[in-house]
Amino acid sequence: MTSTTAPTRPAPATRADHRTGQRQRILAAAVACFSRDGFHGASMQKICAEAGMSPGALYRYFPSKESLIAAIVEGERAERLAFFDAVSKAPSVLDALTDCTAVMMEDGCLATARLGPEVMAEAIRNADLRAAVEPHEEESRVQLRAALVNAVEQGEIDPALDLDTVLLLLQIIGDGVLLHHQLHPEWKLAERLPAFAQLVKRMLAPQTQAQA
Repeated sequence: MTSTTAPTRPAPATRADHRTGQRQRILAAAVACFSRDGFHGASMQKICAEAGMSPGALYRYFPSKESLIAAIVEGERAERLAFFDAVSKAPSVLDALTDCTAVMMEDGCLATARLGPEVMAEAIRNADLRAAVEPHEEESRVQLRAALVNAVEQGEIDPALDLDTVLLLLQIIGDGVLLHHQLHPEWKLAERLPAFAQLVKRMLAPQTQAQA
């Protein structure tokens, strides 16, 4: 007996789906161009060519390179928060931070980790870009500080140390590692992370542990 039931057809894409797809296409093109050509070298025209769309179509989604960077950072927000959540809950916060740094040094990881040095250098002289990324930077600092509070409670960090100073120091070290990982691949910094971690632990440990 022949069935008269019509085959199920996939639901047509909605306008929202189309817009989401277009945004992701543009952001992927922007990441490729920024990674290859830098912030200044990656013109909006090059990003249009990479995305395979007209300037008019691109500008309907993103009016500037600064807005593209802000969208890239925002798009990876959930992944960054997941990193910090895992760090905060780890048996050793400092070990977990080292593990996260190692992950961010891997190819294909967060685009913001690869683009970070480029964005930071440009943000020094570009107020619009700095304003676009600073809220995300501040959110990361808040999350990291919460993890460091746990590290103090776990006995990893000397409670006599000023936690805001510790926060800034670790952020500076992390940014420096990611920068020099790209600038000096011959240094093989990923292999040196365990040694770096031991030095940081000795520096931050409570006095009774540091003197042992």
